[in-house]
Amino acid sequence: MSPTLAAVPSLLATVGDALARSGIDLAGLGLAWARAVPAVAIVPAFGLRALPGPARAVLALGLAATVFPALAPVAASGQPWPLLALREMAFGLPVAVAAAVPLWAATMAGGVFDALRGGSQGGAQAPTVEQGATPMGVPLSVLACAIFLATGGPSKVALALAGPAAHPDLAAASGRLAVLAAVSDISAGITLAVALAGPLLAASVVIEVAGALIARAASPAQVHLLLAPLRALTLLFVLAFSFDRMATFLASAVEHAPMHLGP
Repeated sequence: MSPTLAAVPSLLATVGDALARSGIDLAGLGLAWARAVPAVAIVPAFGLRALPGPARAVLALGLAATVFPALAPVAASGQPWPLLALREMAFGLPVAVAAAVPLWAATMAGGVFDALRGGSQGGAQAPTVEQGATPMGVPLSVLACAIFLATGGPSKVALALAGPAAHPDLAAASGRLAVLAAVSDISAGITLAVALAGPLLAASVVIEVAGALIARAASPAQVHLLLAPLRALTLLFVLAFSFDRMATFLASAVEHAPMHLGP
């Protein structure tokens, strides 16, 4: 190789030098990107399969640009960068779980409704929800995502992600608390899904008891063929009647999601 070609710096080195001259720590930005990746990957409000992989990577970079100054001490710790990046992904995962759980709970509540009415399971093909969502789970998930975006969910995620843990002891303690917080958030999400579907579950019990009494009184007439569509219509009426309260409860859960328990 000629001396002239050897002296030409690489494109990555040129970009890194330009960013360094502008006061941007490229290593810290990369660690912030690693911390933001789990949120962009699993929070439905950030697009899921509706956005291609490169677009989600750029979205994570935009989120990381708001928090990377907080990770400058971590980048300057002298540890290998790949190891630090893996640690930052582990720290960002509980924040992502806390933000995503209320949105998943809305999808689960829609699935409960479809199960109670005897509808199809996992037949919806929408890119903005996880695979296997039911037809009613899709609109409830979209509603939860709209509430998340309207109530400043992305800014709350950014605030939760901007919590460096440069000291090894503090990092270990933060990691343990983050794991406990993630487990607590998942269990709270199951409780939230059951609470959202509470009116439907109560109505289903009443419908089943009433249907059994009617079938017993009309025996040997075959009334179950008539009761099946009436059961679905009654559940739909209950959903319409309680939808306003369900939406209000869901909005409160999304707005007060414990994203502050992140690192």
